Amino acid sequence: MHYMLRFFCLLGFLLGSLSLDAQTKVNFDSLQTVIDRYPTEDTVKARMLINFANDIRRTDQARGIAAADQAIDISQRQKQPLLRADAYIVKGLNLFNQGKQLDGLAVMEQAYQEYLQIPDELKAARTALRRGEMYQNISEYNKVKECCKLAEQLYLKLKNNAGLALCYQNLGTAHLQLSENDQSLNCLNRSFQLYQSMNDSVGMSKCYENMGVLYSKMSNYSKSTDYHLKALAIKERLSNANVGITYSNIASNYSLLKDYPQALEYYNKALEIFKKGSNKIYLGAAYVNIGAQYEALGDYSKALEYNLLAKDILEPINAQEFLAICIGNIGLNYVNLKQNGKAYGYYLDALKRFENLGYMAKSARIKTYIGEMILLATPDEFQQMGIKQQDAHALAEKYTLEGIKTAQEKRATDYEQNGYRVLSLIQERAGDYISALTSFQRHVALRDSISSEDIRQQITRKEIQFEFDKKEVTLKLEQQLTQEQLEKQKLRSIQQQQALRLNEQSLALSNKESDLQRLAYLKEKAEKQEKEQQLSLAGIDKQLQDVQLGALLQEKALQLKTLAQKNALIGFLLAGISAILLAFAAFYFWIRQREAKKEAATQAQFTRQLLEHVEDDRGRIAIDLHDSVSHDLLLLKQSIRKEITGPEVGDKIDGIINGIRQISRNLHPVMLDKIGLGLSLETLCEQFMQHETMYVSHEIDYQNTLPKTAELQLFRIVQEGLTNALKYSKAEAVKVQLKSSDNALRLEIQDNGKGFNVEKALEGGKAFGLHSILQRAKAIGGKGEIRSAEGGTKISVIV
Repeated sequence: MHYMLRFFCLLGFLLGSLSLDAQTKVNFDSLQTVIDRYPTEDTVKARMLINFANDIRRTDQARGIAAADQAIDISQRQKQPLLRADAYIVKGLNLFNQGKQLDGLAVMEQAYQEYLQIPDELKAARTALRRGEMYQNISEYNKVKECCKLAEQLYLKLKNNAGLALCYQNLGTAHLQLSENDQSLNCLNRSFQLYQSMNDSVGMSKCYENMGVLYSKMSNYSKSTDYHLKALAIKERLSNANVGITYSNIASNYSLLKDYPQALEYYNKALEIFKKGSNKIYLGAAYVNIGAQYEALGDYSKALEYNLLAKDILEPINAQEFLAICIGNIGLNYVNLKQNGKAYGYYLDALKRFENLGYMAKSARIKTYIGEMILLATPDEFQQMGIKQQDAHALAEKYTLEGIKTAQEKRATDYEQNGYRVLSLIQERAGDYISALTSFQRHVALRDSISSEDIRQQITRKEIQFEFDKKEVTLKLEQQLTQEQLEKQKLRSIQQQQALRLNEQSLALSNKESDLQRLAYLKEKAEKQEKEQQLSLAGIDKQLQDVQLGALLQEKALQLKTLAQKNALIGFLLAGISAILLAFAAFYFWIRQREAKKEAATQAQFTRQLLEHVEDDRGRIAIDLHDSVSHDLLLLKQSIRKEITGPEVGDKIDGIINGIRQISRNLHPVMLDKIGLGLSLETLCEQFMQHETMYVSHEIDYQNTLPKTAELQLFRIVQEGLTNALKYSKAEAVKVQLKSSDNALRLEIQDNGKGFNVEKALEGGKAFGLHSILQRAKAIGGKGEIRSAEGGTKISVIV
């Protein structure tokens, strides 16, 4: 449990040490509109696109990539390599944030090579360093080292100490992750010296922080705390917001030293800092860590209180990894409070979350916990869990065996040995003492191997620590440290190793005594069970004699054989009749299905013809209105104008004529036949844009692949979708997309309105427009779909 909490504290430090540019909340759609309307494809527009791609990379990477590509195209045509390299940078960042890490890194490499060719060595160095940080995010630490080395060469050439200091710090972090402790300390010291020469207190505090992480990884928690305290002093002087992370790292060291009161003091300091900030993950992690200290102190109620607070904070922000650990801790708190009924639900929730995250080793541990909990539950707790008492044993065994199997697959020996301990208890409860003895022997063997490996690793760490300290002291105080002092230090290290061995041996002896008692008990029970099985075998021998007696009855069985043959013949006849009936039934259903398909095809043909007739009638009415009624009104206007001098009557007639023309256009889009579907849709979108309450964007990629009748139906679908968005959805923005592929055409109309219940609306009998959309799509051989939720409505048609 504690090492997991420490991991999150260190993760928090690494996240906290990254400086993020402040982002201004802007209307990206408005910016996109400004860029699209900028008339000239010049360097100004390219720079606008680069800035847009950089601003949007945390929210909409697809648009960021498109903007970066457009900027790359413009800079190539304008022969501006520096601008092109800048565009490569923002494209790489967008690809990386989109989850295409390798593609993003490849584009960043292009930017690096461009800067070298220009040449702009400062930007090349910064790009190399940035690539290293991207590799660090995907744990490719050898690649981090390569990138930092490239940056180092350029910064040395430029004599840029600030860049060198950051380069050495990132290089030291990469060495630390690869357990290359000497190289890590050397790089961090070089970084510190540069920051010190520049009087950069922030950089110095980061170096101290990383040195603290390094010594903590080497289990030298005292020295680690010293460095964290140095970082803390600088941060407090500068009122640095990241001081809470330092408090957490110091607290983690005290926790690992089992000084839980001191750990609580620092975790509470961190908590007060995080309460003032906006980072909910840090705040939730602080509550989890405080809960862990109370758990270690045996105050399970207090531990539960803090873990529940953490859950309330982490759940709304969907911090899945932290939330899974928090919920697992709540389950453990309830177990320790003897409330297995409540713990069961939390353990199941944590198990599901760990499996969804792919953390199978942790899921193995939870499964063995669940198995033991079910085994030890009371009848009242079974009722709370929703488990039938008669099913409890099988369920406990199922979870435990699954936990053991998963632990074996993930080589999680610690969880595997605990699984065999629980399995032994389950088998003992079932009275299977032989299997219980075997399982417990496996538990003891695995636990002893873990204990031996832990002792070996601790001794190795002590030896490495001694050599590491010797090198560090030699580096800093080469002239001051004598050989006698080194020997004394070595002697202290050996004494510590011996004390550690004695403690581990004492604990091992205590465990072995307990194990021997349980093994003796299980062995006695297993031997008794074996004797009972031998007696059972004697009974089986008697049963065999009875079988021999039964063989004498075979003669009677032969007499019954004839009767059986007759029964078989009857069965065959019945089977044949059944097969004939099934064949008739299958033929009947085939006929019904064929008729249903024919009826559906007839219905589709009828719908298509009906829509075509309606459009023809609309066209005739539109022509009559435009050619006949409008013409008559114009003649009326001219004859009235001769008799009446005032403009009012003429203006009113003009208004009537314009209204009739608008009705004519709505009845039948005459321009569709002249300019085609693509331009007609763009014109339709622009007409709706005239409404100040709604912004309409469009992406039309259509190559005139459909007949005119089908184009008209698609036009009507878009017209109906935009009208619904304007009238009913209260949408602020709508996007229309029409895209062609090799064998299909896809139309999408999406708004950000209030949404509605599609199924209820279609069944209500008043949604004629929605039904017409689906029927028009079906009439042209396509498929229509309408989906809606609180965030908006999406209409899709595939032809």
